[in-house]
Amino acid sequence: MHNAWKSAEPGVLFWDTIIKESLPDCYADLGFRTVSTNPCGEIPLCPYDSCRLLSINLFAYVKNPFTKDASFDFELFRKHSGLAQRLMDDIVDLEMEKIELIMEKIKNDPQSDEVKLAEYHLWEKIKEKSGKGRRTGVGITAEGDMIAAMGLRYGTEEATAFSVEVHKMLALSAYRSSVTMAQERGAFEIFDAKREANNPFILRMKEADPQLYADMVKYGRRNIACLTIAPTGTTSLMTQTTSGIEPVFMPVYTRRRKVNPNDTDVRVDYIDEVGDSFEEYIVYHKKFMDWMEINGFDTSKKYTQTEINELVKRSPYYKATANDVDWLMKVRMQGAIQKWIDHSISVTVTCQTTLMKYW
Repeated sequence: MHNAWKSAEPGVLFWDTIIKESLPDCYADLGFRTVSTNPCGEIPLCPYDSCRLLSINLFAYVKNPFTKDASFDFELFRKHSGLAQRLMDDIVDLEMEKIELIMEKIKNDPQSDEVKLAEYHLWEKIKEKSGKGRRTGVGITAEGDMIAAMGLRYGTEEATAFSVEVHKMLALSAYRSSVTMAQERGAFEIFDAKREANNPFILRMKEADPQLYADMVKYGRRNIACLTIAPTGTTSLMTQTTSGIEPVFMPVYTRRRKVNPNDTDVRVDYIDEVGDSFEEYIVYHKKFMDWMEINGFDTSKKYTQTEINELVKRSPYYKATANDVDWLMKVRMQGAIQKWIDHSISVTVTCQTTLMKYW
């Protein structure tokens, strides 16, 4: 909170935990020592490595959403998680192809070798790191909508326990896929089971699925690390879902758009301090509207604010918004899910604080 107030930088990283849990850091002496993260913090990285992201829409696996018969299709999710890991590995190969094309272009550029040398060597290092580790970042989005669709309330022990089971299956399925690809395509270049033997994440995998661990020791793994949870802001806009593991921001809220008061058919609801005119309009979260439709509410009706408040109270999004969820429960939820993520999770924790002035 102090950092947020002082420098607008509220981010928190537990660096000792990152290093202790990190699989790539088992190969620190071979160039995979973690030195920082990507800008949103979901992938701790070594120098010259890439942030590759793919997100699975969790809401898509809820059968009969927002009903008493709602259930999660774990079998389909398991299958798609394995395919997602395979797709991510293909993306590494596509990236390598593009790097080679870039390097070939640099060779043929008209500048002198002295000018081109620094850029060429940079891409050499990126290519080497990508090829040796084949790092991927399979993750999810729509956690908040999945929880609501299952009839659970985000921020409760019950919802957290359910989410952990989903992420555990994602981890085991992605790693099973990576082991299978190692048999088909070869393990990542520097794989060494002995180096990873005491890694906490690997030990949890071993306990959860002894056969997977045995196969990984025998055949290796295609990717040095596989999983992450990104903010998925743009992705969630496209899928019209909640983002990452976040709860819904608000199921219904009011926004303003600037208008010209002289235009025809314009309604002016608000004028700011400099005289600009704005029209207010209601925004419904798409999955909240799905809940309304499934439960027989008219989505074309113009509801009053009182009626909207009553609708929200009757929905599974009630007391489960970004402003409602207890911050401590949010941290506990992230910690529980993090046990099944080999990189990291980018998440926002909303806190209300009082700033005191000292004289």
